[in-house]
Amino acid sequence: MDIRRLPASQGLVWFRQAIDLGAKNPRAVFGAALLAIASLYTAALLMVLVLATLMLGGKAVGSNPDLGVVMAVALPLTLAIMVLVPVLLGGLMHVIRETEAGRKVRARDVFAPLRNAQGRRLAWLGLVQVVLAVIGGLVMMAIAGGDYWHDYMQAMQSVMQGAAPVLPEPQHPGLLFLVQMTFNYFSYALMLFSIPLMLFSGCNVSTALRHALRASVINLSANLLVGVLFLGALMLAAFVVLLVAGLLGVIGNLIHAVVGSLLMMLAMVGFAAVVLVLLAGASYLAWRDTFSDAASPPPVTHIHGFEA
Repeated sequence: MDIRRLPASQGLVWFRQAIDLGAKNPRAVFGAALLAIASLYTAALLMVLVLATLMLGGKAVGSNPDLGVVMAVALPLTLAIMVLVPVLLGGLMHVIRETEAGRKVRARDVFAPLRNAQGRRLAWLGLVQVVLAVIGGLVMMAIAGGDYWHDYMQAMQSVMQGAAPVLPEPQHPGLLFLVQMTFNYFSYALMLFSIPLMLFSGCNVSTALRHALRASVINLSANLLVGVLFLGALMLAAFVVLLVAGLLGVIGNLIHAVVGSLLMMLAMVGFAAVVLVLLAGASYLAWRDTFSDAASPPPVTHIHGFEA
């Protein structure tokens, strides 16, 4: 599979195109994002309820919660959520792709990957993320120092007991930050490229990961630019949304506390849906323009007078 070499400024094109995604069928695209969020929130809520039951059960009998037991329960539940994430992201990319092609698609088609074997294989990418997280944790542990993680776990134990934690200082904080940022880039790039490679290009897991790694290196500058733009816009928009949500909460509280909380929740969920569409959309566009056999024309290199 050939990989197109793209200029760094292609990242800006992807970002601007991603902002316009969903205009053709906003009901399907943003509805799919809301369904994906609802699914993840439901899974996360179930995990929180189970963990809260364990912690409150320990306090009810007069003993502190056993961190080992809590972690033993939390890990498989977290694993289940991580397995679900690439499947739902793939479903959202499917809805975006069908919308951009002008084909009929509905919000509930976000679950389309669950209806075929190729889509269900996306769950393996969740396991890959778990393996990468373990490897990354071991690397970070080696850089930060063994005592750091021991002290960090003690701080978390203090939080569970209701005490104020004292967070430790890692060794080599600059190197730790640099390695963590590099590791995060490649782990996210692997997943976001591998999802459409498996779902649309028909690659298996290992082939998708290999092509995704090549693309993340060959077009490093374009990928980094769209990532920086995305994170910058996310932080700015999050600040604005928090202000708006707070204002809606105050206005709603004048009617009833429940109304205020509901308005704040709606604002935050709406923001999350927009973020998810941008993330999935930019990833889909990057796949479409990066891989020459992606059944698409050469990438657009200019938008509204801007040339990549």
